Amino acid sequence: MTNNALTSAQQQRALDLVAAWLGPQMGHDGPAPTGQEAANRAEGPWLHPTWDWPSEPTPTILLEGGPYDWALQASWALQPDFTAIGVFAEPYAGYALCLYPA
Repeated sequence: MTNNALTSAQQQRALDLVAAWLGPQMGHDGPAPTGQEAANRAEGPWLHPTWDWPSEPTPTILLEGGPYDWALQASWALQPDFTAIGVFAEPYAGYALCLYPA
């Protein structure tokens, strides 16, 4: 899969879904903040559109220091929502949720 397989709107919507799901788990009244700065402070996830850890550039939502195994839990909890926007989410690690076309 290449980074161009998902639109930027699909990637952003997936990030929004994850942020809304993570927010209450991380003590936020609403969605968790997003962006690289929020992730650097372990306050919320960020979308890296070309993360290459899985061996090729892959849109990936990252958050180190979040709830334990959040990526695995989010993939299970949110898969119906991801499918509705044409995304398949696969946890690559406890801190990385890779995004692919559904």
